[in-house]
Amino acid sequence: MSAASWPRRHRLTVRARLALSHVVLLVAASAVVLTALGVVVTLLPTYGFAATTQTATGSPPQAPAGATPADVVEVVDVGLLSPALLSIGSREELVRVVLWASAAALVLIVGAGGWVSWVSAGRLTRPLQQVNEAATRAAHGDLRHRIDIPGPRDELTDLADTMNEMLGRLDDQLTAHRRFAANASHELRTPLASTRAMLDVALSGTTEPDPDLLVHLRATNERSIATVESLMDLAEIEHADPPRDPVDLAGLVLDVVGDCQAEAAAREVHLVPRLGEAPTRGDAVLLRQLAANLVQNAIRHNVPGGSVVITTGTWVNARTGSESFVQVVNGGRTVPPDDLARLADPFFRVAGRTSTPASRGRGLGLAIVEAIVRRHGGRLTLTAPGEGGLVVTVALAND
Repeated sequence: MSAASWPRRHRLTVRARLALSHVVLLVAASAVVLTALGVVVTLLPTYGFAATTQTATGSPPQAPAGATPADVVEVVDVGLLSPALLSIGSREELVRVVLWASAAALVLIVGAGGWVSWVSAGRLTRPLQQVNEAATRAAHGDLRHRIDIPGPRDELTDLADTMNEMLGRLDDQLTAHRRFAANASHELRTPLASTRAMLDVALSGTTEPDPDLLVHLRATNERSIATVESLMDLAEIEHADPPRDPVDLAGLVLDVVGDCQAEAAAREVHLVPRLGEAPTRGDAVLLRQLAANLVQNAIRHNVPGGSVVITTGTWVNARTGSESFVQVVNGGRTVPPDDLARLADPFFRVAGRTSTPASRGRGLGLAIVEAIVRRHGGRLTLTAPGEGGLVVTVALAND
């Protein structure tokens, strides 16, 4: 056993150390008081207590030989002591009685104080035991257990609230990761299974090679590659620290609108840019990808003859201060309230939101947007108007 590990293995518990510290302080305070009492009793020059009562037999107490009346101290029975009278006839006897009484009082104080300290220390450390239990359960995979500490707010309740918040976030992240893994497996397995089926048909040799089959095979392969690339982008965004370079959101959005004009025209969607100054700091490449994903989603999930309104500008948030924002509003089908909160989940698609098979995306557009916003310390807000469509607002600090 090493010298460093021995003290830790034989350390007293927090409850024992807390109770022991209380007892030590109590003993020290009692010792000071009793010592002062002994010093005062010892150093007093004379004692002048006149006898006012008689002994139990009715005769006055007898003073020791050589003692003057002023040196005699009488302790008389008043019903609380034994029937016998305690008579102290010298300073030495008085000091001895005081010392014995002080020692007895000290023993009683230590015993009672130690018991009270042990009980109170147990009450004080009970919340720590609950925190330890929650941490142990979390270490074994149970993230749903919560700490409940009754009573007024103090440091321990603050610790419990922080622990509960941390467990809640971990539980949400773990659930999201599990759902992401399941969805990713499904999204990749489906095109791979289709590719295998088409390859089996091509290799069967029963029919002539079908050019349409090869085209379909290539398209399926392209979708698989695009999905994998999006997953890689999402993973890179979530683990990268973006630079803090000056970026003009209005300029980025203007470039994206120009690039998306052809796709919008093909889907009969009208793009309406309303661009105001929107300076911020971050990674220009990631922020351009954010703008592109927002505009492309708004085009692909729109209706023929619909419009996409893209607005940039600045506003003042009462809590966070001055912010730059990008807001994209598109028409389309109504998004149910239960689905709105999950739109940014990877691979999540609202049933019926895509009007044609060609508009069916990979379900990663808003997930990538949310990751970019989170890495830049911004806010992503999704709103579903009652008349249909979606309003996506991204707010970033502009200082």
